[in-house]
Amino acid sequence: MSIRETAKGYYVEVFLGKDPLSNKKIRKTKLFPGINRNSLKQAKLWEAETLSAYKTGDIDLKGGMKLSSYLDFWYETYVLENCAYTTQRRYKTLCECIKSNLGHLSLEQIKAPIIDRFYKDLKKETITLKDGTVKRRYMDGTILKVHKVFKQALDKACAWDMIVKNPVTYATPPADDERNINTWSIEEIENFLKFIEQTPLYLPVFIAFHTGLREGEICALRWEDIDFDTGLIHVRNTAVEKPKIGLELEDPKTAASKASVTMTKQLTEKLKLIKTERFPNDSKVISITAKNEEDILKKFVCINKDDLPVRPCYVSQAFTKYVKKIGYKKITFHGLRHSHATILFINGATSQEVSKRLRHSKVSTTDDIYIHVTEEIKKSTADMFSKAVENAK
Repeated sequence: MSIRETAKGYYVEVFLGKDPLSNKKIRKTKLFPGINRNSLKQAKLWEAETLSAYKTGDIDLKGGMKLSSYLDFWYETYVLENCAYTTQRRYKTLCECIKSNLGHLSLEQIKAPIIDRFYKDLKKETITLKDGTVKRRYMDGTILKVHKVFKQALDKACAWDMIVKNPVTYATPPADDERNINTWSIEEIENFLKFIEQTPLYLPVFIAFHTGLREGEICALRWEDIDFDTGLIHVRNTAVEKPKIGLELEDPKTAASKASVTMTKQLTEKLKLIKTERFPNDSKVISITAKNEEDILKKFVCINKDDLPVRPCYVSQAFTKYVKKIGYKKITFHGLRHSHATILFINGATSQEVSKRLRHSKVSTTDDIYIHVTEEIKKSTADMFSKAVENAK
């Protein structure tokens, strides 16, 4: 930084580091006309204010880099390298939402009040359905997801020394939507299993009902993941479908998801029966050392009528189709995971036990999702105690 006297006045130059994309030096400059004490005072004041603004995050190193360009850079540099495919797709959608509303602004123009207004505008956006119904385009839960991704992106900008302070931290997102989780009872699930018994959907539903595994995890299961000696299913991968690539196996959703789940007696018996029927003579064909494509495909637990691995999109779409056919209360395939957890809670399992079985990274995640279940249980146990007191009189 320097202040130089020129023929036209005092020229101020403040060095703010380097552009992380071009590696060029970033400078802020300004000329204060007149060679007098007042001009020199203003020059020194501007120099001090510029440095202070940089330190508080009001100036970024790019000095005008558009938020849209930054989000693209963050997505390509960080998200694509560190996040699972499904997370990448979700982040891409949320980033597009931010870019379409604030992408024209530079990083230095992004302030908490602007972000709060952005959230308010999202709340007002509506869409008209085919039947003429008008509804909100973005529910509060979606806006909260936008907020979390926005904050994560600008947290990285801080870590990269592009800004010093993250304005999203000081914005106020809406509270999450009240969760309305639909589940099925044991009787409903068992009746549904009978309804789909002759379809490739049967085994994925049976496994989900007895374990709470996610659809991608179920589609990725291979026989080497099933340990009949210990009674465990080792969740090592999740199946994802990528355009122009097809089915691929990736690491599970979180580090906690990559764990083992104890099989129920019913599931153990079912899988043993299926394995025996599928491979009556040669068990080597499903060994971990399988090399050719045919043998590799046979390693998958859930297959379709062509002996190919079932795909997550088939599982979710077929499930929705058969739920509509049977006329039951509408739930998604993921609703089987919620049903599994709810059945455990109703039968006395603790939050810690359910959290471990669902492989949540934190018990608080389990409590947040199933608070409606635990509240109902608390009420029922209070009623039980009241009846006990009444009976004792």
